[in-house]
Parts: sequence; structure tokens; C-alpha cells
Amino acid sequence: MAKARSLTLIFLNIGAAALLMTTPAHAGSCEAVVGKWAWFVGGEVTIKSDGTFTQQSGNSGTWECTDPARGAVTLRWRQGGFVNQLALSPDGRGLSSTDPSQPLVTAKKVGVAGTAQSARTVSPSDMHLSTQPDGVRQLPKDLPELMRAATERALQWRPDAIPVALEFTERDVPNPAMRGPEVRFSFLSPSDSTGLFLTVTVAGATTHEVRQPRDWGVEPLPPVFVDLPAAVRIAREHGTKGPVNRASLRIWSPSGAPAVFAWMVGNKTVNGASGEVIDYDVTGYIANYNEQWERAARGLRALMRSMRGGASSGSGSAFSIPDAGPSSDAPYDDGSKAREAYERNAAESRAYWGGSAEDYNRIKNGECTWSDSSRYGC
Repeated sequence: MAKARSLTLIFLNIGAAALLMTTPAHAGSCEAVVGKWAWFVGGEVTIKSDGTFTQQSGNSGTWECTDPARGAVTLRWRQGGFVNQLALSPDGRGLSSTDPSQPLVTAKKVGVAGTAQSARTVSPSDMHLSTQPDGVRQLPKDLPELMRAATERALQWRPDAIPVALEFTERDVPNPAMRGPEVRFSFLSPSDSTGLFLTVTVAGATTHEVRQPRDWGVEPLPPVFVDLPAAVRIAREHGTKGPVNRASLRIWSPSGAPAVFAWMVGNKTVNGASGEVIDYDVTGYIANYNEQWERAARGLRALMRSMRGGASSGSGSAFSIPDAGPSSDAPYDDGSKAREAYERNAAESRAYWGGSAEDYNRIKNGECTWSDSSRYGC
């Protein structure tokens, strides 16, 4: 019995020693993520031992070790609210996503021999637009994959290049050879604020460098997002009619509201991450435009009131405006035509979401045509 107890104590001591020996090794796996990493969308991410990290763009966040045995960590970004789940490669030189919805999220350790910020050298001739039928037209598809290739090409331009906007345009030009879909990526170098346009068609890609400082924002587009065909389908399910000639994807920053990652498709706004339809103006354009017009209207109303009050009704002055009283039909008489103002605002909104910038400005300027009247109710 004493011998059995002795053997038991020996095994317990061995087990405890093994546990003590393995714990530091496991912790060391997560500690290996501390350092500088060349991020897949460009620039460097510095992961610190205090549980924080920073990116060259200015974004930052916190990280935690979620599986010491595999060197698995979770990064939470302060701006944008993005969450990346990553694991170390066996050689400790790479990070790759463990989240099936984020297969493109990767990083390479900076300063390790044999690594580079870009996985491969990409030439514009290597990139071509993939499309799928959309009525009689072709609609670009596989844009997350295309953005990754475009980013690798942009990293050859600037090592800190980040994608900040994606725009689709259906080219309708006289030359038949130049018609069709076009996708343009806008890249920003946070270090010097210069930009790069990378335009892709079915025939290939071209680049154009913008050497002057650009104020395009410093939030990189997430690598995984709702593809354009899905965004178009969602927009149509919620009322968008006809062919889609333009669409844009970016991180919008409306005044007084959190940043929004969204597609603008036709007259609809689609969340770029979840596919939900957003029912408010994420651009802030309408609010700013209306504010400018209201300031102009207030000035004109004040001018008209001063003219009515300062001129005699019998003076015959060319600037004399009769005082029509409370029931006046004067267009800027406060409160007298609330219904007309409501209908005008509704027509402006319909033109903004369903028409062109020219339509919107024409109606806003009171230059409604017969065609505008039938289309927008102005």
C-alpha cells in the first residue's frame, strides 16, 4: 500500500511538472504575435505586449489571446468595430484568419527574412473584370477578390496604400469597344495623403497617380463585403427599378452619426457588411444642401419683407411688392404654403434617389420640366 502511494505521488509530481512546463510554452505562442505585421490591405499593424495594437492609418484597437496552444488571437478595431480572428502559422511568420467569412485577412511578420509586404508582384495586365448577366448588360462580380489583387498592386506604389473607395460605372459612350462595366478603386497613402486610381474593365486595368494631397478619409475598406450583384438584388427587392448604371462602396461619415460601411446602389443604401437596407442619408448631402437653400431662402424672405415695408403702395416703384396679407400666395411667405413645400421636398427626394444630379439640381432650382413633373411629381 505504501509503495502504491509513493507511485501515485510520483505520477502527480510528474504531471504537475509537465503542466508547469507547458503553460509558459503556450503563453509564448500568443506572445509571438507581438511585433510589426504587413497587413493584407496595406500598411503596418503594430501589435503590442500590453494588449493593444495600432495601424499606420491611425486606427487602433485591442487584442486578446483566445487559444494559446495555436497562437490564436482576436483583434477588435476601435474605428469601424471590425473583429479579426487570427492564428499564427507554424513558422510564426504569418497570421491568417480562422473566420470562414474573412478568408482574405492575412499578415506577414515585418523584419523576418524572406517575407514581403505584398505576397506577389501584380501587373495591371493581370487583372480583369469578372461579370455576370444583368438583363441585357453585364454586372461586375467577385469584387472582394478583385480588391485584394488591386491592393497588392497598390502596395507596389506605396507600402502603406489602403483602399478607401470602390465605384462601379456602366460606360455608355459612342465607341462600342469602350462600352460596358468599369470598376475603379481609390487608394490612399496615409503617410503623404497622395492617391492612386486603379481602374479595371473586362479588357484589363490601368492606374493613375494623384500627386496632390487627397482628403479621402483614412478608413480602409474591409476585405470581406457584400458583392455588387448581391447588393443590386437587395436594392431591387426593396423597390429599385431598371438597370443599375452606378454604384459606390465606401465608409460614410454622416454628421452626428457613427460611420457606416455601405453600398449606394440606385436609390438605395445597402449595408456593405450585413446586406441590410439603410433608410437614412448616410452621405449627409441632402441635409447640407437643404441647409444651404434654407439660408438663401431666409435671406430672400427678409429682403422681400424689407421691400414691402419700405415702399409706398402708390409710389409706382419697380421694386414695390404689394403686401398680400396672411393668405398670400407669395412663394416665400412663411407658413402659407406648407403643403406645397412638402410636395416640393418629396419631389426633390425622389429626384435625388431615383434620378441624376442634374434632375435633382433642376428641381431644387424650381426648373421642373414636363418630364420631371411626370417622373417626380414636382
